[in-house]
Amino acid sequence: MQKISEFLNKNRTWICVIWLGVCVLCTLFLILQIIPYFHAGNLSGGGIPTRAIDTAEVTVNGSTEQLSLPTRIEDLEPGSDVEVNYTFENIRNDCYMEVRTSFAPMTVDINGEQVYSCGSEDTHPSFMKDPGTILHFIPVKIRGNVRVTLHYTSPNSRHSLSVPALLVSNQSGLFRYLMNHLGVEMGGSLIMFLLGFLLMLVSFMVVQLDRSGIILLWLGAFMALTGLWGCSSSDIIYFYANVPNLWYMVSYLSFFSLFLPLEFLLDESVKFHYKKPGAILKGILMAAILAALILQMTGSVMFIQSTRFFQVLLPVSIFFYTGMVMFEAVWYKNKAGALWSTPMLILTASCIMELVYYARNVVYASSRYFLIGTMIFCFFMCMIGGVQIRKSIETSRREIEQEYQLSLMNREIGEQKKYQDTLLEHEKELRRQRHDYRHQLTVLQEYANEGKLEELKEYLEDLGRSIPSSKHVRYTENIAVNAVISYYTQMAENMGAKVRVDLALPRNLSHSMEQNLCVVFGNLLENAAEAIGRIKSGKDHSGEEEKNISLSAVVHMGNLVIHMENSMSGTPKKWGRFFVSSKRAEVGIGLTSIANIAGLYNGDAEFSCENGRFISDVYFVFDS
Repeated sequence: MQKISEFLNKNRTWICVIWLGVCVLCTLFLILQIIPYFHAGNLSGGGIPTRAIDTAEVTVNGSTEQLSLPTRIEDLEPGSDVEVNYTFENIRNDCYMEVRTSFAPMTVDINGEQVYSCGSEDTHPSFMKDPGTILHFIPVKIRGNVRVTLHYTSPNSRHSLSVPALLVSNQSGLFRYLMNHLGVEMGGSLIMFLLGFLLMLVSFMVVQLDRSGIILLWLGAFMALTGLWGCSSSDIIYFYANVPNLWYMVSYLSFFSLFLPLEFLLDESVKFHYKKPGAILKGILMAAILAALILQMTGSVMFIQSTRFFQVLLPVSIFFYTGMVMFEAVWYKNKAGALWSTPMLILTASCIMELVYYARNVVYASSRYFLIGTMIFCFFMCMIGGVQIRKSIETSRREIEQEYQLSLMNREIGEQKKYQDTLLEHEKELRRQRHDYRHQLTVLQEYANEGKLEELKEYLEDLGRSIPSSKHVRYTENIAVNAVISYYTQMAENMGAKVRVDLALPRNLSHSMEQNLCVVFGNLLENAAEAIGRIKSGKDHSGEEEKNISLSAVVHMGNLVIHMENSMSGTPKKWGRFFVSSKRAEVGIGLTSIANIAGLYNGDAEFSCENGRFISDVYFVFDS
């Protein structure tokens, strides 16, 4: 068991990719099978009040009774004949009636004459035992007493049949009736889908700044799937695209999978201490979705039959994760858990209300309570997710800046040690030379007394060459700043760059100014050295030798003005006023650090590139 757990953890990404790939392939197969059965959408016309014919004679297996509608007829054998007779008085020439069937083939007679049929085997793919939900407007051309007979063939995939009330009006009236009853859910679902899709697009940009942006991806996926489920389950969708088989598949697939991104969102945001229960639940849900797809694709089990399992699994998942979030908030004082508790309780309450509504209604019309709860939940989560992402970005930037400052301090210490070692070596050499000074004077005096001028000249040249010379360049009198500049100029020179540095800085600086100048010069020169490293040999746009760095700084009227130009290749990408780092595909930490330090001292920083040169200008109030 432990080996299996280790294997799953090690290959979790590949398992998710393979699972997603198989699901996508199965879905594409189903869509390709459905496309040939496309029909044009319903159209609307004028506008009058709608009548609901809510009583009918229903005949099942030779037994007839008067029933109130809508109703559900239970305990039917697959393929049973069900006849429903409506009667009403028609006084209009533009009268239409709405007929609706779910998973049952149907024919429609008006005064004994067949006017419409749907749901036969040639109207849906072979992998579907029954047709999807079908809604159609039929013109009623007969005036006076009208008798409408609906002949249903009970579904193969279930033992019940839903019989709706017959709606009578003109096309516009019927459409208006549906909009009044289902428009809020349809509109809310459409908004949820569009906002979720937009949020997923935004997440791809935010992830470039910080990995926590994936929270928006999972939240957007949850919103998009919930909205897609609401839209595809609504009767209004048939006015725009009358594709019952497609909406059947979309509605069930989105329902099956809508909680999966929420589970990933919770794991990413809350950081549960006990991860195994959530991992098991995700595994069960992923396996169930894949199994439902394969069973539907083979025609063995319809989605409507698989729904029973998901109607238990999804609420259980919501209740379970709500408990886990609250446990994290109370037991571990998890701040993310505390933030998530209220939205999860709202989602749980809406789920309970939806289950009660589903159980109490004979004909389930919409998922309004769950959709409303999901909208409120997503509103909270957009705010919470935004706060978490902002804090995560700020924290990661602070960590990177602290790591960078620590590396600068280490380099500064290393450069100072090298400088001290050089001074010690020079001092040792001078002590040795002073020790030998007496002997050297004796030799010089001997050459002079004997008139051996050539030997004297040669001996003096040897002495000159033996005097140690310092190769340590002093760019500024301040030891810390000089150490940082020396480190990066040496790095650039090792890459073949010609470095020119002209600094006019005082020796004594305040500790904060000294540290900030180390960060500014270190970032500037590090970026320049990295740009030099990416240049191939040749000429730049101005015809000068490539691999040049020019850095200057001067204090003028109480302001420190820094100007640097360095050679570069290509054109860097920009994000707002800053450039994107070539190392992390995000806004460069170094440039933002420089701008932040300049702003700290009432200054600013500007960066640009032209003719193969990157130009940096920084200025701020100089407080030594």
